[in-house]
Formats: sequence, structure tokens, C-alpha cells
Amino acid sequence: MSPATVIPDLPVEFMTPTGVYRPENYNHRAAGPVSLRQALANSLNLSAVRLLQQHGGAPALVEALQSCGIKTLTRKAEDYGLGLTIGGGEVTLLELVTAYSCLARLGTHKPPVMLGGQPASPEVRVFDPDSCWLLADVLSDNDARQRSFGM
Repeated sequence: MSPATVIPDLPVEFMTPTGVYRPENYNHRAAGPVSLRQALANSLNLSAVRLLQQHGGAPALVEALQSCGIKTLTRKAEDYGLGLTIGGGEVTLLELVTAYSCLARLGTHKPPVMLGGQPASPEVRVFDPDSCWLLADVLSDNDARQRSFGM
């Protein structure tokens, strides 16, 4: 998939052990067919949840998040469910910053060092550099997020 891939941002329902899960966009409206660039830049929940379901669900996302420094997601992936992709898990600010820095380093995870003089941990490649570059490009695209957030 690329940022130009068109995906549906349409209402969807998922059966879960606790009942039906119906994600919604923040404005309670579906955007229809959108590019991945538009879906990410505009924080479209319907698209995000649908894509997570198609690409391994919560277990795949928990594994990816843990690989880039998030340690507070300690429950089973099923406990978080698909809502994890739209913020359904608690993480510390330091973990969040560390995860985003992994994207900024083009997929290389480097644990933070809290005190000067401490030895740095080795860097580990966890994501594809080209994919990380594309994500950074989308996240910095002011025009792409205009639909939801204006200029």
C-alpha cells in the first residue's frame, strides 16, 4: 500500500467478546473513499480500525508498539481490541515520544537515556525506512489534513 492507495472510510461493525464494536470518526460522519494519506492526516477512525483488522488486528499493533519502546501495554492484545489503533491503550509520554522518534529515525529504535554518562543502548531496526519516510511525509502534509483541521 502507498499513501495514494484508496480505502473506504465507511461505517463498519465488528463482533467482539463483549458485543458489537462500532467505531466512529470524531465528527460522526464517514468520509467515503479516501487515500491513505487523507485517512492518516485527518485522523479518520473508521479507516484506521478497518485497516488494523485487515492487517493483523490488535496483536500485530501491540507487537509493533512494543518493538519501538512501549512497555505499558501489558494486557493481552484482545483486551485492547481494534480500538487500540485510535488511542484505546494507556502509554506514558516518554514511551510515546520514544515511539515517534523511532519513526523519525526511519525505523530505528533507540531507548532513551535519562542521565548523562549512562551508556547508550544499541539501536535496533524495527521498521522499514521507506515506510517510515512516507509516514513522516504524510504527517507533515498540511494540505492533506485540511479536510478535518483546516489550514
